[in-house]
Amino acid sequence: MTLAITPSGALSPGPLSASAVAVGALLGVTGGLVIALGHMIIELPYIILIYKFTAGLRSILGKTRLAMNTVITLFLLYFSYMLLQDSIRVLNEGNLGSSSGVIASSYLGAFIIGIALTGFNVYFLVWWLTVGYPLIEEASRLGVRGLTVMYTSHVWMDYVWLAILSAGGGASRLLGSTGYAALLVILALILIVFALKIAVDTIRQLIAKTSLLK
Repeated sequence: MTLAITPSGALSPGPLSASAVAVGALLGVTGGLVIALGHMIIELPYIILIYKFTAGLRSILGKTRLAMNTVITLFLLYFSYMLLQDSIRVLNEGNLGSSSGVIASSYLGAFIIGIALTGFNVYFLVWWLTVGYPLIEEASRLGVRGLTVMYTSHVWMDYVWLAILSAGGGASRLLGSTGYAALLVILALILIVFALKIAVDTIRQLIAKTSLLK
């Protein structure tokens, strides 16, 4: 059941996937593994909280959606800005090792990306409360052993997928400085699109909520 449902979340395109490619372009495959670790640091406790307090979490997400969407939008825009800076630096210096983005060029940065794009991603959090909830419900019938087997069956896909994406990003160095810089620009634009989508969705929700109050 876990193996069947997990790909709908783990393998779906989103900010974390695009970020893994960007980090891989700077750090290689290990960057993706570190992102996955940051992702897991948030995801595992969150699943345990869902198991204990499902109704309360639904309420909290509803009340904090605006703030969380604002944080992740700003984070994605800043990340995109740093990628664009790196692409300009690579083109000007012609050195693939010249990238020095504050976020994506260190393992600590990759870890922070994994945490931020998981903990402030309402769409990910809602996925576990909806699509992924039957996994928690079924596993909880077997107690800790069931939850352990379920999560282990789930999380390996996150590690493999993000590592593959990062490996693809790292391979972009074979394209030379121009191709490498172009990839960073493309990834920055993709992240900007995700940021704008989240912002537009948030504005629509605010308008709908305001209309209901009138």
